[in-house]
Amino acid sequence: MNAVLRLETAGVLRARWFVVSLAVAAGLALFFVAVATRESAVLAFTGFGRVVTGTALAALLFVPLLAVFSTALAVPQARQQGVLEWYMSHPTRREGLFTGMYLPRLAAVVGPVLGMVGLVGLAAAALGNPLPWDLALRLLLLLLTQGFCFASLGMWISVAARTPESALLRGLLLWMATVALYDFALIGVLLRWKLTPEAVFALAAANPVQAGRLGVLAGADAELGLLGPVGTWIALELGPVGTLAYALAWPAVLGTSALLAARRRFVRRDLL
Repeated sequence: MNAVLRLETAGVLRARWFVVSLAVAAGLALFFVAVATRESAVLAFTGFGRVVTGTALAALLFVPLLAVFSTALAVPQARQQGVLEWYMSHPTRREGLFTGMYLPRLAAVVGPVLGMVGLVGLAAAALGNPLPWDLALRLLLLLLTQGFCFASLGMWISVAARTPESALLRGLLLWMATVALYDFALIGVLLRWKLTPEAVFALAAANPVQAGRLGVLAGADAELGLLGPVGTWIALELGPVGTLAYALAWPAVLGTSALLAARRRFVRRDLL
């Protein structure tokens, strides 16, 4: 497994998508730092609390996309290039091969997340602004959980897909469904039927990205006034701690389930 891990790590570091993801993460962080600096100068208050919230909400669009596409093409591309057959010709257990292909790609998702949060912290220190470390830690935990969830879902897609094109399409559909289409469908349901706050929360929070958004908003506004009656219900029933726990637990459970399903299929099915 160690040899596979080294080879896959070297391949990830050479990939253009990894460099692009680092650049996008740095760009997002610097953009929100610039916005906060302008707010502080014009409105005479420190804007880094807004930076953390804005960075988190923007990263909840970027991190799932990066995580899905970092793993979704792993197995189909390896099969198409003959690398997978070459791996299996060596005395390597399939469990170790799966781990060796998954971990470097997960680390490639974690790297931009850490860099994004680190840049915000460095900018705050350089500009003499106090960084709200509780919000920064919340941001880090939420984004790491989202990265694990979607990297695992992408690996499940990768093992199930037969061609890179199929894996790419499925990964794109997954990202679009969780980031945008699910919300549109939920709005349509709310326009058609009058649901209780409990039902709205259950439908919305079933989406891991929406669960992450709830965790971010609960850190910025404990009463969740932006969400109306649903936010009031969440604040009263779950509270900030319960909302954060759910925002971390549900994507983690979903990601673990997808990872175990992908590993089972990888080990037991014919991949060639």
